[in-house]
Amino acid sequence: MAFGFTTDENNVFGQSVQEAGTYNVKILPQSEVKTSSNGNEMAVFDYEVVDGVYAGGQVRYDNMVWKDDTQEAAERSQKNFNNMAVAAGAKSGVSFTSIQQFVQTLVGKTINIKVEWETSDYNGKTNLVVKAKNKVDQEGSKPNGITRDQVANGSKQQTNASSFVGNQQAQQGDLNPFNGNGGVDIDPNDLPF
Repeated sequence: MAFGFTTDENNVFGQSVQEAGTYNVKILPQSEVKTSSNGNEMAVFDYEVVDGVYAGGQVRYDNMVWKDDTQEAAERSQKNFNNMAVAAGAKSGVSFTSIQQFVQTLVGKTINIKVEWETSDYNGKTNLVVKAKNKVDQEGSKPNGITRDQVANGSKQQTNASSFVGNQQAQQGDLNPFNGNGGVDIDPNDLPF
C-alpha cells in the first residue's frame, strides 16, 4: 500500500482539552506512585476524557500527596484519598494497605473531574488543574468555555458553566505545531532519551 491521506481534524490521537469544566474520564495505566519534593508518597494520575467534544483528550499530572506528619494532615489525606476511591465506585469497607495498591486498583476506572486553568507561580505556564473528583456525570462531560488564552491573558470570561475550587494539580500542554503558536514546547524531562 502506497503512502497517501487527506488531513482530517477529527481523525487524530488525544486531542488536548481546550476548556475548563467537568469531564468524565478514565484513569490511565501510566498513572503511578512517586515521591513528592518533601519526601511524601504521591499518586500521580493521568486521565483520558471518555465522552463529549474532547473525547480522547488527556488531563495529566494530577498529584495526590499523602501527608501524615500531623493528625490534621493525616485526616485530610484520608478524606482526599477516600473521596477518589468513592468517586471510582469503591463501597465502604474496602481497605487499601499501600499507595501502590490504591493506584493500581483505580487504573481503568471512570470518574468525573472538575478542572480549571491555573497559572503556575513556579514557571508562569497556564495549565489545567484538577479541582474536584466525583462519580461519573450521567449527563456527560461539560466544558465551560474558559480557555487557556483567556486565563493567561487575564480575561476569565465564562461562557456557560460555573467555575470550580479544589486542591490538586494537573498539567496539559498544547503540542500542536500547526496551530500558529510558533512551534512545539516540549519539556526536556518528557523526552525519551
